[in-house]
Amino acid sequence: MNDADLPDQEIEPELASWILAVTGGRAVRSERRQGGASRAGYAIDVEHADGAVEQLWLRLDTGYGPQSSTLYTVRREGAVYGALRDSPVRVARLRAIHPTRDAFLAERLVGRNWFAEIHDPAEQVSTARAFMQQLAALHAIDVHELSLPELGSPTRVSEHVREELAIWEQQYVEGDVVEPVIALAFCWLAENLPDDGDWPVVLVQGDTGPGNFMYAGGDVVAVMDWEMAHWGDLHDDFGWLCVRDVQERFTALPDRIADYESFGGRHVDLDRLRYFRVLAQLRCAVGTRRGLLARDSRGEIANHLIYSTLHLRLLGDALAEAMGLAAFDLDGYLANASDIDTDASWLFDVALADLRDVVVPALPKGFAQQRAKGLARLVKFLRSTDRFGAVNAVEEQGDLSDLLATEVDDLMNARRELCARLQAGTIGHRAVAEYCQRQGARTTHLARDAMGALATRRYAPID
Repeated sequence: MNDADLPDQEIEPELASWILAVTGGRAVRSERRQGGASRAGYAIDVEHADGAVEQLWLRLDTGYGPQSSTLYTVRREGAVYGALRDSPVRVARLRAIHPTRDAFLAERLVGRNWFAEIHDPAEQVSTARAFMQQLAALHAIDVHELSLPELGSPTRVSEHVREELAIWEQQYVEGDVVEPVIALAFCWLAENLPDDGDWPVVLVQGDTGPGNFMYAGGDVVAVMDWEMAHWGDLHDDFGWLCVRDVQERFTALPDRIADYESFGGRHVDLDRLRYFRVLAQLRCAVGTRRGLLARDSRGEIANHLIYSTLHLRLLGDALAEAMGLAAFDLDGYLANASDIDTDASWLFDVALADLRDVVVPALPKGFAQQRAKGLARLVKFLRSTDRFGAVNAVEEQGDLSDLLATEVDDLMNARRELCARLQAGTIGHRAVAEYCQRQGARTTHLARDAMGALATRRYAPID
C-alpha cells in the first residue's frame, strides 16, 4: 500500500501525505469519530516499514463549527498539549502540529470518555476523584514556566476575565441577532467583576469535566479537549465543571470540591464560583447559538439546537442564583403547558416513525446513523413548533409588554429594545432575569421532545 493507495480514506490526500511524512510511515488508514462541535476527529493507524502499527489521533477544524475562524484554533490547542507534555497533568503526547492547516496529530490512547457509562457507584467516585486530582495538579503549575506564547502573557485574573468577556462578546455580536439573556449576562458580569485578591493566575482548561477526559479502571487516562484553554481564575474551571455536570452527572459536587482542596488545590470560594458559572454558561450559550446562526447543514444542527436551548435556559438559572432570585418552577411550567394537536401533527408522526423504524435501523453504526438520529430530533422540534409556537409567542409578547411598559406586536424589535435598555443601564437586571427564566421555560417547551432528559436538567447543588 503506497501513499496514493488509500481506500476508504476520509481524510484528504494532503493530510495523509503529511501524516506519513511526520511519522515516517508507509501507509495510513483513518476512521472518522466524534471530534466535538467545531472539530473533526479521526482515528489514524500508521503502518511502518517493519509492520508495526502506530495508533494516532488527528484533530482538525471542520471550517464550519461554532469555534471555526475564532481565536480558539486547533493549532493553539495543539500547543497546549505540547506545553503540558512533561507536567503532572496527563495528556496525550503531541506528535505534530500541521504547518499550515488547523490540525494536529497526537497519540491515540485507550479509554472511555462518557462518564455516564460508568454504572458502578464506587468506580464513579474513584474516577471523579482522580480527575479532581488532575485539576488540582493543573492549577498548581507555575504559569510562568509554561511555554505558551499562543495564549499571550499571564498578568492578573481580572484582566484575563475582561479578555474573555471581550472575546465572547465579539462572537455574540457577529451573529447580529439579539438574545436578552446573553445581553444581560454580559452586563452583569462586567458590573460584578471579582477582585484579584491573592488569587493566582492559572492555566484554565476551559470546558472541563465529564466528557472531556478519558478514564479506565477508576482512574484518569488523560485530560483532553484543550481548545478553550486560557489564563485565568481557578474558579473558571469549576464553573465549567458545573455546566458539564448538568449533561453528565459527576457525583456529588461538594465532595468533589473538597477532594480538589485536599489534593493541594486552593480553597474554593462558592460565591466566586457562582460568578464563574455564569461566565462558563455564557460561553456555552454563545457557542451553541453561533452554531445555529451559521445555518450550515454540514454542522451538527440538532445538537446545536438542543444545547442552545439548554444553555440559554441554564444561563438564566445561573444569573438568577447569582443575583439571589428564587429558582423558576420549570417542572411546574412544563406540566401545565399547552397540549395541542394541529392538522399537520400526524405528518410529523409519520416522518418520525419512518426514521425510527426504517431508516436508522438500516444504517450501520457511525456518522450516517448519528446524522439520521439528529434529523429525528429536528422533526420533533418542528412538530412542537407547529403545535405550540404561536401560544408561546403570545406569552412572550405579554411579558415584554409588561417589562417595556409598551404594547408589543413585534417580538424581534421588542427584544432589541430590551437589549438596548440593558446596554444603556435603564432597566433593572432582576426584572430582566425573571423574564429570561420564563423565556427559557418556553423555549424548553418547544424543544422538550427533542431534548429528552436534558429538558428538565438543572444545576446540581454546590454546597
